[in-house]
Amino acid sequence: MYSFLNLFLKSNIYNKSPKFITRKIFKLFKIFFVETNLQNLPNNNHPTKIDKSEQLQLIEKSKKQFYKPFNTCHFMLEIFSIYESFKKKIKVLDFGANNIDNYLYLNKYLRNWEYIYHDLSHYNNLVKNLIKEKDLKNITVLEDCSIIKEPIDFAIFGSSIHYVNNYKQILEKNFFHKSQYIIFSHTPFHDSEYKKNDIVVKQVNISPVINYAYLIYYKSFISFMNKNGYELISENKNNFIKFLNFRNFRNFNFINFLDLIFVYNKKII
Repeated sequence: MYSFLNLFLKSNIYNKSPKFITRKIFKLFKIFFVETNLQNLPNNNHPTKIDKSEQLQLIEKSKKQFYKPFNTCHFMLEIFSIYESFKKKIKVLDFGANNIDNYLYLNKYLRNWEYIYHDLSHYNNLVKNLIKEKDLKNITVLEDCSIIKEPIDFAIFGSSIHYVNNYKQILEKNFFHKSQYIIFSHTPFHDSEYKKNDIVVKQVNISPVINYAYLIYYKSFISFMNKNGYELISENKNNFIKFLNFRNFRNFNFINFLDLIFVYNKKII
């Protein structure tokens, strides 16, 4: 059954199918991803958007006493609070930040800190305007990660790195040896005997929007981080999306979304 379903889901016929059909297929089979034969992610992948009204609503919601955003990295506040307690100032860069809810939440509790927002250009411009208009504190926008010069305490990749082509080059050029800690949350990894490399998968659970992502080869990724001086200090399964599964994938020893935390350690290079 899954062989036929996989063929249909990765076809252009599926892409052109009416929304009510694709939604019904998902409701029936609960398939989130399908393996493709692509070597790289398509151009203009992951077409998302944010708008000003939504961000303004988030600002108002954040004023409530028990505000907590629905995000992919639920443990950030705890880690940053502990780190802040013995550091004069903490600097956090959020790569692929999307909405400003992470900032709004953390800024309620952290005092001596700087949050650096980075995403697509039109996102960056919107957030820069919001900062001026609402006089937001402790937040700056970074257009180009290649100009990072001062050390960063934490670089966060919240469900973002697997949607980016050449992610290894981005890490090597912009973040390695500049970031003390690197956090990858809600990131898909696999272990397989027959495919020892990253695999491009098609995301079909939010049709009519079609995304593509890397299913990252776990062993190679850990080795890559180690070679660049980063040691894995925490690993957990991420349960951000309920019922998420890879039941239509075959011949894999392991597939799952993980939260990984690395610390820079020159001794392991």
